[in-house]
Amino acid sequence: MRQIITILFIVFSVTIFSQNKIEFDKFPFDIEALKDLSYKKDSIMPKFIGDKFYYININTNKKISEAGFVAAYPFVGRKSTIIKMEDNFGVIDMNGNILVKPIYKVFQLWHTSMRENFVALCHINSCSSFDVFDLAKGDYIVPGLGCAVPYFERERLISFRGKNNKYGVNGVDENYQNPKTVLKPVFDSIYDIRRNLVIAKKNGKIGIVNGNNKTILPFTYDKIILSNEIPNLIGLKINSIWEYYDLSDKLGLILKSKYECKNIGEIIINNGFGIYKVNDKYNILFNDGTSLNNNYDWISNKGTIAIDNNKVYIFGNEKIPFLYYEK
Repeated sequence: MRQIITILFIVFSVTIFSQNKIEFDKFPFDIEALKDLSYKKDSIMPKFIGDKFYYININTNKKISEAGFVAAYPFVGRKSTIIKMEDNFGVIDMNGNILVKPIYKVFQLWHTSMRENFVALCHINSCSSFDVFDLAKGDYIVPGLGCAVPYFERERLISFRGKNNKYGVNGVDENYQNPKTVLKPVFDSIYDIRRNLVIAKKNGKIGIVNGNNKTILPFTYDKIILSNEIPNLIGLKINSIWEYYDLSDKLGLILKSKYECKNIGEIIINNGFGIYKVNDKYNILFNDGTSLNNNYDWISNKGTIAIDNNKVYIFGNEKIPFLYYEK
């Protein structure tokens, strides 16, 4: 049963990977919504044919119905998804049934834990009052309070700057108090501390030591790439080669490559590792050192979407591109 919830709705901003200039606002769909709804391909996918989107069976390449839409988004394993007719949004299921008539002016996907399937549907261009629809269940719902934020233990090694303008590391107790020096201030800079590993620069070169000042990787590297806090991945360049390591448990070499990657560890495609640039185009590097068959003008930050010559492709979690849009 549908109920209206009035609440302050926070819009989460997602930064698009900075690549070749693409006029995203010229597309009939919202690129951020498509990024959120492209991490998996289904047997039924939306495809732009002529001047509208239709849902097709990708095995037969036939439309599941003759209903066309201004914009249409993938299901990503859910029972339903968002469609747009004229200037309004609604919800459709995988059989082509309209579950929610297109009467809403705005939609916003939720990004909070345990609510990834929720979408807010708003009658006006402001989501201070909205209906909540569960795309997985295919029905309106009243969201609960959600779950508590999971606890992550903080790092107990903390960098500091000494009187000599060099950097060292202090250790703190279980209450994160009473700092004591464990590494003297001898480093030019400290990039990060992860799992008791100190990633630093000394005498102009980059290396890794642990909390006992044991060298884990020698100070011989020239450049560095760090992943987000989770996963714990790192790239280090020596001469013309990048060495990529996993710091999660113990230091482990993942691969060596000539390519400098961004978004390492965030790529959703199976065995995907990072995005690299070559000849003003972009590609995805995989854990085995291979790449996609083609380069693209733009690739989304998780590697699920690519654009080339105004054609939009969806990879989902596979290497095979699905042509979603062209005009």
